[in-house]
Amino acid sequence: MRIVILKSHLLQALQTISKAIPSRTPKPILYGVHLMAVADHLQVTAYDLEIGIQTLIVQSEDPNDPTLQIEQEGSIVLNAKYLLDITRKLPHKLIRIDVNDLTATIHSGSATYILNGMDSREYPQLPIISEEMCLSMSSDVLLTLIEQTAFATATSEIRPTLTGVLFSFQEPQLHFIASDSHRLSIHAVQAETKYAYEKLEAIIPGKSLIELIKILPASNVLTDVYIADNQLLVSFELTKFYSRLIEGQYPDISRIIPTTWRTAIEVDPKQFTGSIERAALLARENENQVIRLYLRRTHIEITSHSPDIGKVTETVDPISFEGEDLQIACNAKFLLDALKVLNTEQVRIEFSSPGSAFILKPSTKERPLHLILPVRFGPNA
Repeated sequence: MRIVILKSHLLQALQTISKAIPSRTPKPILYGVHLMAVADHLQVTAYDLEIGIQTLIVQSEDPNDPTLQIEQEGSIVLNAKYLLDITRKLPHKLIRIDVNDLTATIHSGSATYILNGMDSREYPQLPIISEEMCLSMSSDVLLTLIEQTAFATATSEIRPTLTGVLFSFQEPQLHFIASDSHRLSIHAVQAETKYAYEKLEAIIPGKSLIELIKILPASNVLTDVYIADNQLLVSFELTKFYSRLIEGQYPDISRIIPTTWRTAIEVDPKQFTGSIERAALLARENENQVIRLYLRRTHIEITSHSPDIGKVTETVDPISFEGEDLQIACNAKFLLDALKVLNTEQVRIEFSSPGSAFILKPSTKERPLHLILPVRFGPNA
């Protein structure tokens, strides 16, 4: 294998696939990046057996374009961390990589590195996923779906299905649903499909989706999503992202979403977030990061206290107030997480009782929707 490539293109490809390099693994070859020069492109792959990312650098038809020139086809596996660090520091914009057996010689300007490689035939193959049935959307839409839900997945493996996001498609609506049993987040969009089928469901690991949003373009790039053979494939531009799915039945969440409310307020999310953050400074000292909201028609009082440190009280004026006065306690972090992803000028919060889940959503539409269970406290607490 012999290639000449622009440093910027190789660096971008390595940064993209680095999300699939494990931090710890008993299989040394998984620390590597698989490089394969074929015909008119360089294929760059990383796969930790849970997440796989593959991207292409394509040779230009213009012989004077230095993006990539393939002089000899071939493949090798090189340590991803060292290759990425070396590429960052190379002094010239052009890089030559010559592979002889299991050794790669990297030239750039006056710098030369010789790296020991591994046999590409021993590198695990990416899953083969049927690409017949796919959903299509722009990458920024998929990005929003993930950002509005993935943060609410569980971190504990006690209930494995809750560590994932439920992907539920029933034409034309695609729902993403996440819950850790203390909170719930739902978002829905319209998705296009080439094939008509009644319903498609899968549970995608939350960790995989968090890595996916790091490489998804925040623009209207056409993105295809495939679900098949217990695997996810997301394809956009010259990149493919793979993830295994979580097996099991996702809990039925339809019954826990309140359909009525007793008190509803609308608030400025920036102002309300600032107040919650200040109250949370003391709430961090208690187990559930508890803050208390006293909802009154004239103002909302936010308090938290720590027996060892002290107490904080702040008031916020609601934009609107409907219903009865109400007192409720909740986890400050859960409330802040929901407020921070709701990209809207006004947030509506609906409460049904001090002991029941309450809902946050944009004032002008039903989705995204975030539900939080309150923290119960006694009359003298």
